[in-house]
Amino acid sequence: MESTTKGFTRANHVGITVKNLEKSIAFYEALTGTKVSNIDVIGGERMAKTQGLTDTKIKFANLKLDNINLDILEYVIPEAEQASYSNNQISAMHLCFEVDSIDEAMQRLKEIGVEPDGEPIVFEEADGLKAGYGTAVAYFQDPDGTNLEIIAPQGPFQRKNP
Repeated sequence: MESTTKGFTRANHVGITVKNLEKSIAFYEALTGTKVSNIDVIGGERMAKTQGLTDTKIKFANLKLDNINLDILEYVIPEAEQASYSNNQISAMHLCFEVDSIDEAMQRLKEIGVEPDGEPIVFEEADGLKAGYGTAVAYFQDPDGTNLEIIAPQGPFQRKNP
């Protein structure tokens, strides 16, 4: 049977390396309102080689969202090093959570003690876009400084298959 998928059209998960697995589990469960589905440890030479390492031990948790999974990873071997990326730096990435209401999402952030990077905005013609007016966005970080975003999408920012 031939696959109907011709390219990289589906995302399975996003992996986020953290300093403290338990602390990050609490953060992401509070943020998403979803409990982790699995906590485990993986490691050894075979796993290390997939990442260009000589040895590894990774404590991890899986959190299943509606359309993608989050893998929360604490590297025990080798010990993780702190990285810091601004959204404007080359190779920086961020994870964006889709929400129905930017105001309700901002309230949720406030309730769990998260301070956004700045005030949310709603896209308008003055922002230089050709379309997508009415889309609202805001940025924030997890406890380890991972760049995160919330979006209430309109127009071309809406996904085909929500």
